[in-house]
Amino acid sequence: MLLTVEELKRLEDMDIRDLRREDLDNAENIVIDRQKPANQRMREFLEKTKNPYAENVGEYILQVTYSRTSEETLEDKMIQLAKRMTRIPL
Repeated sequence: MLLTVEELKRLEDMDIRDLRREDLDNAENIVIDRQKPANQRMREFLEKTKNPYAENVGEYILQVTYSRTSEETLEDKMIQLAKRMTRIPL
């Protein structure tokens, strides 16, 4: 089920303190076919998730935002986060 623009905006604007784990998907349960083009992968993700801006990751809730101007990919950002978390110089 695809969300409406209004529902997406509401989810995007939610405060992380208002999110409930039971209302979110577990990250490891969302599997996307990486062989598909990007627009099809995005559609598949939106169809499979309850909230594209937040999900359960282990014992944490991960809330994400999307930049309209950055050319860095999510993978780039995740690598940067992993390096910071393990104190590897960037």
